Amino acid sequence: MSLSEWIIVLGGAAALTFLLWPASGTRWSLQGGVGSSVRSRRARLPAELPSAAAAAGATLASGLVIGHAAAAALCSVVCIAAMKVMLASRRWTATAEGVARLAGVLANQASVAVTAVDALRHAAPLVSGPVGDAAEEMAADAERLGMAPAAERFAARVPSAAARSLANLLAVSAEGGGRWAQTVGVLEAEASEAAVTARLFHARVAAAMPTLAVVTSLGAGLVAGSAWTARDVGTWLAGPQGAILVLGGAVVIAALCARVLLPARALTRSDGRPR
Repeated sequence: MSLSEWIIVLGGAAALTFLLWPASGTRWSLQGGVGSSVRSRRARLPAELPSAAAAAGATLASGLVIGHAAAAALCSVVCIAAMKVMLASRRWTATAEGVARLAGVLANQASVAVTAVDALRHAAPLVSGPVGDAAEEMAADAERLGMAPAAERFAARVPSAAARSLANLLAVSAEGGGRWAQTVGVLEAEASEAAVTARLFHARVAAAMPTLAVVTSLGAGLVAGSAWTARDVGTWLAGPQGAILVLGGAVVIAALCARVLLPARALTRSDGRPR
């Protein structure tokens, strides 16, 4: 390849790496004590990579050069990353609301139940969704295995800091932790605040992610439409100089979108706690 083509390749690779690099370290830099479920999630191939490969392959198959392929890959990565943030925000909101509901019901049951296991057994059916299912499984595990292993399994099923705190509280209370009604009331307030934070993030940030993906797609479609309707413009854009211009525009779009996507992705991965 020529020098200009190498510049295009390296520039596209650098921008793609910048978008895909996790905000809290690499996907394979695992800390000690992390469960196998977390390890399998971090080792999973991100959806951006096959999407970028498919977009680049389709562009090359249409007869364009590698610069156009890199630009198509970048636009594809931006769109997929934006939709992943929206979906992760939706899961985060549902989990936070479910944990807040469970903590509230447990706070009510704590004043009348004899033990933490009894409170959990009566509270779990009152919570719907995945958190409610996990709570019912925790209640069944508590009667069969004991509260400590049941709470540990619940914390593994529900990826939330509030869920881990609730599981620890139930485990300590079952071992004779004493006055846990007041503690679960405090935890209920914290879980409610976390649910409010998740709802605000979803309404003000995640809800704009589809618009970002649509605008990026429309920008790429506008360039392709111009090349299709104007033959001279299409001939120039299909050449090396046009490829550099298209790739440069894609890099600018990706860099601007990354200023929103990377912090948003970091928040959804950390339950709203900035790292």
